[in-house]
Amino acid sequence: MYSLGLPKKIYFLGIGGVGMSGLAGWCYSNQHHVAGYDKNDNAFTLKLKKRGIFIHHDAVKSKIPKDFLNTKDTYVIYTPAIKKDHILYRFFRDSNFTILKRSELLKRISLEYKVIGISGTHGKTTISIMLSHILKSAGFSPSAFFGGISLNYDTNFLIGTGEYMIVEADEYDQSFLNLSPAISLITSLDRDHVDTYPSEEDMIESFYHFYINTQEILFVGPDVSAKFHNYLNNHGYGTASVTELDELEYQNNYRESLRNMCEHNIKNAIIAATIAKYIGVTNVQIQKCFQNYRGVKRRFEYHSDSKDLILIDDYAHHPKELKVLINSIRKLYLNRDLFLIFQPHLFSRTQDLENEFCDILSSVDKLALLDIFPAREKPIPGVSSEKMLSKINLNHKWYVNHISLIDVLKIEKPSLIVTAGAGDIYKLVPIIKSILE
Repeated sequence: MYSLGLPKKIYFLGIGGVGMSGLAGWCYSNQHHVAGYDKNDNAFTLKLKKRGIFIHHDAVKSKIPKDFLNTKDTYVIYTPAIKKDHILYRFFRDSNFTILKRSELLKRISLEYKVIGISGTHGKTTISIMLSHILKSAGFSPSAFFGGISLNYDTNFLIGTGEYMIVEADEYDQSFLNLSPAISLITSLDRDHVDTYPSEEDMIESFYHFYINTQEILFVGPDVSAKFHNYLNNHGYGTASVTELDELEYQNNYRESLRNMCEHNIKNAIIAATIAKYIGVTNVQIQKCFQNYRGVKRRFEYHSDSKDLILIDDYAHHPKELKVLINSIRKLYLNRDLFLIFQPHLFSRTQDLENEFCDILSSVDKLALLDIFPAREKPIPGVSSEKMLSKINLNHKWYVNHISLIDVLKIEKPSLIVTAGAGDIYKLVPIIKSILE
């Protein structure tokens, strides 16, 4: 059956992103005809192609399937990474197609469900996947959209038969304000996405409106409550009705089933458990779910775990995320030097948070710094990895590309390596593993 209010055919402009590919897979599974464009192939596009979805990589009108050129039965969905001067966007706009942002499509799909919106600067993907696993295992059959790949289900979306839909509510571009969740969560409120929020106050204001859109209950992480309420009081909004998470209580309930998780994932698990219990899942059910929970791709993901080589890949791309990651590694491996390979993500983030990046990157033993991954941005004059590296207080540090990194690793032969970043650094993991194992 077709999703609510959507036409037969849907064309995705920028189909290879984690959010867009999940929506494309969802629509295809619900019997829509789906096609799309992305500049390059990746794991998401290859998986969609394998299912039978046509994807082209040349940004020319002639590559668009003829079946998708009828304005009456085709919608075009685009990601914020596609600029409005993109040749294909201009073609669809000038041809009077109905064009929707990714978040607007998600809004239309979500209208059929009782939405659980997982928002905040950090932890959204892990908590969304943990909560979905708990509800699915407990028989609630949820639907879900993730910002990563669940290792239990090898997918970034779920289609269920139950009333709940778990949605990763992304604050970038204020996308999450298109949602009207029944249940909401704000995990954390650290400054990020400076191209959307020039100040921290701008960001918190947006989260306030997310709270206003919430129909039933808002949960907030341990570090959120004071900052959120201070903002509301200072701006005359009064007191918000929020539910604060009690980490200690839930650690005691689930300590045994969480013992194999790193510290920050224990906190994420406690948050997921709190929401699940509110919905009606029992403690016993939650404990069983954690025992067979496998994790999230690129979230503290082990690629080698031997006496000779520990190799972990993580999505950390914000100074606070790096701090949490490094602290977790230090507690697990007290007697090993930490060799961090980091790829900064976005010129704007690197510029705005450079001092914070330098402070936390100075805390590792050895550092290899790759060029900034631009994603949707153009370079900013004076902002570079090489410049940032000069401000990092370390004796063992290197500015590297993919080739020179291998030379450094062959000489250093580290036994504990962590790769971190939200760009394409994950592509280096198999190469690193092959030369050091």
